[in-house]
Amino acid sequence: MEEEKLLLEGIKVVDAASFIAGPAAATIMSDYGAEVIKIEPPEVGDSLRWLISRGRMPEGPDNYCWQLTSRNKKSIALNLKDKEAQEILIDLVKTADVFITNMPFPIRERLKLRSEDIRPHNERLIYASLSGYGEVGPDANRTAYDSLAWWARSGLMDFVRPSTSSPPAWSTPGMGDHPTATALFSAIMTALYRREKTGKGTEVSTSLMANGAWSNGCFIQGALMDVEFADRTDPLPKHPFGDIFDTGDGRQVALALVNALKEWPKLAKAFNREDLLKDPRFEGTGLIDNQEDLRVELSKEFGNRDVDQINSALRESGVTYGFIGKITECKTDEQFLETETLVPMKHEKMPGLLTVNSPIKISDEPKKQPYRAPILGEHTQEILKGLGFDESKINELKETGAIEY
Repeated sequence: MEEEKLLLEGIKVVDAASFIAGPAAATIMSDYGAEVIKIEPPEVGDSLRWLISRGRMPEGPDNYCWQLTSRNKKSIALNLKDKEAQEILIDLVKTADVFITNMPFPIRERLKLRSEDIRPHNERLIYASLSGYGEVGPDANRTAYDSLAWWARSGLMDFVRPSTSSPPAWSTPGMGDHPTATALFSAIMTALYRREKTGKGTEVSTSLMANGAWSNGCFIQGALMDVEFADRTDPLPKHPFGDIFDTGDGRQVALALVNALKEWPKLAKAFNREDLLKDPRFEGTGLIDNQEDLRVELSKEFGNRDVDQINSALRESGVTYGFIGKITECKTDEQFLETETLVPMKHEKMPGLLTVNSPIKISDEPKKQPYRAPILGEHTQEILKGLGFDESKINELKETGAIEY
């Protein structure tokens, strides 16, 4: 039986990016079958390889950040400061469909990785540029991570604080990088569609800052329309229909009853507290005026039940609710597994390993099973032989420091 061809099989991507946001766009493409060649500097490799140790993050049996973002890829170690290594890169570009980079613009200029350096070698190439703050403007050349350009610059870091006097919280690793990568992936795919119509490649770009603004778009739009945001010297009180409650077994559950008139009767019925619907305190505007009394009543109901009992009461009720999840629970969460949000990864040293799937599904277009991320320079010889280099030349390049394997 002939093996089913994947959607992006035959598409070659040169991943000349580092860390997460740029490379993760290539990861999504690899999930749909694209061949991704990862360019890494010799000896140290992509700086993402060092995030866990340098970021003082929890250690594990393998480098989990690297495994997630670099799965399916082939690693070639090229010293792009070397003339012969640059020629190898151009050889790869000539047969590629997509070139991705997020290197700072001054470095791109020094290493001849700008669009004007790369695209003339392949008129059908899609040049995908990821930056911190955009292609132009006073901050264009600044280095950035998602914690700064996506999280802090956009106002998200400020606005998630309970009050302006509360300390700001840092984003989790990749929190802005991965959605930004999805935006870059969509730009690349749109450009590939354009190429189908015109036969020509083009340049696409996005930035961490732009995606942070998009993520915080509702409030930024409000500010653009001169909305007056309340002074947050004290935490804003939340109505119990949009608050968090403690359960009887030490967990927390959040309510999001946006359509209160519709959902409040369902909540009262699910908890066998229809008496609250007839309580004069909670009739009409009483749901607002007496919200603290209502909070007390709901706190009792949630506090008298454990997670299973709350799920049993509310799951089919039509009430919008959710538990505050713990990352350690994802691998046993039926919803994560049945929706293939988590999928098996092939890893010789870790049988049964799961990984996070890319968040896009296309009906009748399967994805490949993820394969472990490469070690530094693992595919250098394979790729060079595919370009026509013989063993003698490959050894010579290694001796001069142009490559590593």
